[in-house]
Parts: sequence; C-alpha cells; structure tokens
Amino acid sequence: MFSKERLYNELLQSTNMTAVELRAWLRTDIAPITVANYKDAPSLDQSNRLLMILMKSTDELTKTDCFFIQSILQRIKYLKNNRSTDRYARLDWENSLRNLGYDIKKQVKTIKKAKAYY
Repeated sequence: MFSKERLYNELLQSTNMTAVELRAWLRTDIAPITVANYKDAPSLDQSNRLLMILMKSTDELTKTDCFFIQSILQRIKYLKNNRSTDRYARLDWENSLRNLGYDIKKQVKTIKKAKAYY
C-alpha cells in the first residue's frame, strides 16, 4: 500500500519550505488573496492541514494523513507542470505553490564545481 516514511520523505523533497516558513507565509495577507484569484490554488484549510502534517513525525502520521500527502504531492506536481501563460496570473501561480510549501524563488541553483587538477 504505502510506506509512511517514503511518503513523508517524498513530501519533504517536493516542498522546499520549512514548517516555520510555511506558517509565516500563510499568516500573510497575500495567501488568502491567491486562493480567491487562482482557480487551481489550494484552499487555506488544505494549506493549514499540510502545515500540521509537516510538524508531525512519521510515527504520528495517520492513514488519512498519508492519503492527504498523496493528494498534495499530485497537486504540487500538477501546479509545477501547468504554469499560467497569462502574465497577470503568474504571481498567483507562484503563490499557489507557496501555499503548498514550495517557493519558486528558493529553487536550488546548480553550483559549478571547481575542476580538479591532477
């Protein structure tokens, strides 16, 4: 069926915001506006539930938490693949991902490694 550890690790890899960062974001005035403006935005209830899950350990996860994590992972994947082509909706698309714990501006940049000389 599913492994709690695998699902939780996949969630942590799919999100790049900590629980503290997500909580701070959800407390801003912008997060609820995004839900109203962007049709694919997650509800604030979903975002708050995700926050509660991120604060749990894998032992504390319930079966319903695991199903919720699966739906959130699908939603993150969907939003990443379907960015808005409209300029005015781009910010709402980014904020929708932030409501799910993924900040576009925090994407890992590749670091050029120094060449080793032998």
